[in-house]
Amino acid sequence: MELWDVYDADRRPTGRTAERGAAHSSAECQLVVHVCLFNPRGELLIQQRHRAKRAYPEYWDVSAAGGVISGETPREAAAREVREELGLTVEITPPAAVTLAFAGGFDDYFLVDCDVPLDALTLQPDEVQDARWATQAEIRALLEADRFAPYWPSFLDLLFDLHRHMGLRE
Repeated sequence: MELWDVYDADRRPTGRTAERGAAHSSAECQLVVHVCLFNPRGELLIQQRHRAKRAYPEYWDVSAAGGVISGETPREAAAREVREELGLTVEITPPAAVTLAFAGGFDDYFLVDCDVPLDALTLQPDEVQDARWATQAEIRALLEADRFAPYWPSFLDLLFDLHRHMGLRE
């Protein structure tokens, strides 16, 4: 049984936990993470969700994602998800590039530079069935063909823009 820490609408810990998948009140929030691995060519590593997944089977998605389990920080969860889903150990050093609030929680997006050949990946068999590097245009085409998880196109563009400009100061 996997537990997550319960937060309030202001992202303050309540001191309670809830079981993953169990019904909870609309006032109870959970934390979720997404990790976007970018190579030096500016391509994003995308994964194809396993055909047996309940939500969006066989759709392409960003590099890794999942819920923050009880006692973890979002950065620890991000590193764990990359390790579990792709078999990679990456350092999640920067703070989340973007945090989105959604009904029932908060979703932190981490952008990470990572230059790894595809044959170095070990895909989690029940979660991920394929992975590849993709350009912004290729991801947009997958999205338009209804083969990429349903992100807003402008949000995907923002992730690429943020990666291109990370570390720049005006």
